[in-house]
Amino acid sequence: MDLMGGYLLVLLVLFAANIALLFGNNKINNLKLIAISAIFTIITFILINASNNINLELLDYFGYIFLIISILTFAMMVYCTKNNNIKVLNYSILVIFIISVILLSSQANLNVFNSLSYSLLFFIILFVVFQLTRLLHHAKRKYPVLIGEYMTLESILIFLFALTYNSTLNLNYTMFSSFLILTPTYQLIYVIIGVIVVLVVGVLINDTRGK
Repeated sequence: MDLMGGYLLVLLVLFAANIALLFGNNKINNLKLIAISAIFTIITFILINASNNINLELLDYFGYIFLIISILTFAMMVYCTKNNNIKVLNYSILVIFIISVILLSSQANLNVFNSLSYSLLFFIILFVVFQLTRLLHHAKRKYPVLIGEYMTLESILIFLFALTYNSTLNLNYTMFSSFLILTPTYQLIYVIIGVIVVLVVGVLINDTRGK
């Protein structure tokens, strides 16, 4: 269960950055960004908790599932960038994200506290990466090219998950005195909440001064 929670955490970070990059192609002010990030956070929290009630025996098949996610992500990126259709890419990534969260959450069985911490992390990644996209628009390469490069790396990483899943699943974790600790602590949650408060207050003050 800790392993599936770890995969879920990594995919949340990857897709949060991906969604932020796609949104970065649009002109969105900070107030709308906060609202959008909050909506995604709530949706993520609901998906994780609702998926706990889904009884699926998929542990032996996630090697194939990761492979499918990797191929779909890369294929949609290639198709949409060639046809310059970022809108379709937005929708396709959202669908892949939702399906991935549901499948992984159904196996991870996270409690409410962990679900909240994962959702808050998603908020932070989405918000921060979107802020960085404003700098990326000044890069020498065209912005859609940067999105394509990120999604290529993302699909490669998920493909590596597919290749190594069975070996990772069969590891004897008792051999490790301290394996990868992926369950957030209360101290981490306080830090996350503090960062959110600082970011939100900062952008609100900035928008107020701008007016």
